[in-house]
Amino acid sequence: MHKLLETIIKYSVILLIVLASSSVWAAVQAAATEAAAEKSVRDEEVGGLSEGRKFIPAAEETAVKEPAVEEPAGEEPAGDVPAAEKSVRDEEVGGLTEGRKFIPAAEEPAAEEPAEDEEVGGLGEGRKWVPEVSFPPTDPDSIEGEVYFWDRDFQIDFAYSNLHISQKRGIEYTRNDSEFYLRIGGRIYIDFVKYFEDKNDLGDNGLGIRNFTIEMNGRFNKQWLYRLSWGGFTSGGKFDGGGAFIDDAYVSYNGFKKIALILGQHKEPFGLEESSSSLVTTFMERGLPTALVTGTNLGASFSTYRSWWGLTAGVFAEDLSNGSDLSNQGRGLTGRIHFNPGHREDRVYHLGSSVSFRDISDTDSFYYRNRPESGLTDVRYVDTGDIFNPENVYRYNIEAAVTAGPFSIQGEYIGSRMTRQAGLSDLDFHGWYVFGSWFPTGGSRNYFPDEGIFGYPDVKSKYGELELAARYSMLDLTDGPVRGGTEKNISFGVNWYFSRHMRLMANYIIVDNDIFANADGTLEGNDDPRILQFRFQYRI
Repeated sequence: MHKLLETIIKYSVILLIVLASSSVWAAVQAAATEAAAEKSVRDEEVGGLSEGRKFIPAAEETAVKEPAVEEPAGEEPAGDVPAAEKSVRDEEVGGLTEGRKFIPAAEEPAAEEPAEDEEVGGLGEGRKWVPEVSFPPTDPDSIEGEVYFWDRDFQIDFAYSNLHISQKRGIEYTRNDSEFYLRIGGRIYIDFVKYFEDKNDLGDNGLGIRNFTIEMNGRFNKQWLYRLSWGGFTSGGKFDGGGAFIDDAYVSYNGFKKIALILGQHKEPFGLEESSSSLVTTFMERGLPTALVTGTNLGASFSTYRSWWGLTAGVFAEDLSNGSDLSNQGRGLTGRIHFNPGHREDRVYHLGSSVSFRDISDTDSFYYRNRPESGLTDVRYVDTGDIFNPENVYRYNIEAAVTAGPFSIQGEYIGSRMTRQAGLSDLDFHGWYVFGSWFPTGGSRNYFPDEGIFGYPDVKSKYGELELAARYSMLDLTDGPVRGGTEKNISFGVNWYFSRHMRLMANYIIVDNDIFANADGTLEGNDDPRILQFRFQYRI
């Protein structure tokens, strides 16, 4: 029953992505037009004969005899060809099959059989004129006779093009005549939240869409890769395409040995939790101090990795769409270095640090703020409000993580210093978090040493993997004349990794705010609510 439910959900998400992504069909139509045009050129005829055939006047035609075809020694005669098959194979123009030449027998002692890939209606080797539809098993290792329809994908081959709609990989488009590859996928997070309010209204309880993202990635060839993603399809927990913005939009080059280059809008290399995808974070929301990070912006960066350390650095401007919860980011430099000595599959020792410098002197104001680790509320207790006359902002962090089989511990400290113009005092803000997790089912967190980040755990049991976690996080946005407030949260989490594509999450958060944590004066301070929230997460 659970397998059928998962399949229904998979195809529902695929349908959403198909409706929002008509570009693949446009690519297939373009390929069809290209194939038809090429066939028109190849079949351009002189006197009704296809390209490659010779036209002989009727006066000479009487002397022509069909050359006999010699049977190979030791083989039985082929016998009569069925009428239907002969009609297809010998569809003639002027009485000659495709690929043969209309010349006297003296010039051609033996006739050539038509090439198998040159049949009428074909487009040449590797191409198909008539679209071919198939339903291959989702699992290529499955036994064909034991696969139900809902365990199959959809595939269509046409000309040089191949379109594949898969439960596991989303929508894929490839061409047989090049290395081009396109994959369209996405993710959806559906949350349920219950707010146990203290003094202030945190919003409505109930279901809401936390995230709906459409992703396109692939390669132009083996050296050039690309990625494009759109987010912001939700507002207030409801689907709203009007607020959509570009998240990632970049190309990368990996033709150099152990060095990769990225150009376009991508995530700045800062911090361990911020560098990891939201698909794999241990808690439903990242910790409070990630309010101080740099985010995703337009820029150029490089990364390199050696046997036990890696480095990523780049120059960045601002967000293309400014769709994130960050103020104007100016221009600057950001870099991250990480170390993982003695890395093994069952044991990880990670240590890293990031620095960032940005010139924000051209901006009128700057701010920091964050939600109470719940994505469906619009309340941001800790909020500096607009800080005027900013000049430069420096960010720095130190991060560490250790995993030993099913056990894991991770922590991070993030700080920010802002210098201001007109003789105003500098401002310092900071925050940190630490959490531990345990897989009672025997699983473990995956670690990617080249990037210095954690990924989705391997799901080895047919019942999935269970993870229990606890976290403490804090953020202090009060310094000098700025009273942004201090918030401290204790969170407990349970994750059920149902499969590589589906995860269920539950978090219980104990919020502790000081008197200045009042959403820049719009709420009452010293508010200490409790939050219970659940998430259904699905990705393709």
